[in-house]
Amino acid sequence: MADGGGVRIVDPHVHVWKNDPRFPWPAELTSPPGRDALPETLLQLMQQHGVERTVIVHVIYYRWDCRYTAAVVSEHRDQFAGVCRIDPQSATPTADLDHWVAAGLAGVRLSPAAGPGGEWINDRKQMDAICTRAAELKVPLCVLCGTERLPDVERLVARHAERLDVCIDHMADCPIDQPAELQKLLALARYPRVFVKLSHLWSLSRQEYPYRDTHEQVRRLYDAFGPRRLMWGTDWPGVEEYCGYGRALALYRDEIKFFNDDDRRWILGGTALRLWPFAQRG
Repeated sequence: MADGGGVRIVDPHVHVWKNDPRFPWPAELTSPPGRDALPETLLQLMQQHGVERTVIVHVIYYRWDCRYTAAVVSEHRDQFAGVCRIDPQSATPTADLDHWVAAGLAGVRLSPAAGPGGEWINDRKQMDAICTRAAELKVPLCVLCGTERLPDVERLVARHAERLDVCIDHMADCPIDQPAELQKLLALARYPRVFVKLSHLWSLSRQEYPYRDTHEQVRRLYDAFGPRRLMWGTDWPGVEEYCGYGRALALYRDEIKFFNDDDRRWILGGTALRLWPFAQRG
């Protein structure tokens, strides 16, 4: 499936969940989500808007239990790939990663918070083991963090730059009025295997759709990384609180005027297919 211009559209960032006793919430989750985010709803949106395939990033609600994400991917292998989460402070992080990749997931996400709670990112032995195994398994490492953690992420990237693909989620939520913070993200452009998701423009903007006050930041990332290392993303269902799924796609397809047709081929699908080559999956 492609849009009218022949562009393959792949959404590299959504979440799904379901209140279902077969996939119980962890005990520490005191307030489960009231509404489900179902793959059936997502598939309808994809069909409606010409989105060919989608990467499901395991949602934090389930903590380290990725069974629901794995089940959804297994049921819809032609449309979905999946990214697991593992506990970076586990006694068995590489075995955990092996387990979820064997279950059909094709990436791993780490989320180092600011402050003491995220200091594990600087545990060289543990992080190097995870990154080495991800590289051996040929699955990308997705990193969710704020800009304050990017120097730590860069040190990790530098040690594994030749073998490991790394994707920075949501532009590290870099504030659009803090150019010094953006420099921390731009510094990663020197590593050819670092990619960036140009998502969350809606949460960074102080304007109405199409969030034109964020486009200069996108331009700087575009100039630094090039379109072949950038990708859009809806962050569905969270985007429904802002512009909605369809307008999120239109934002990158139609509203960012300095993207040319070739740029859009990469940003809307080609880059994601570099990291998640669906066609090669069994």
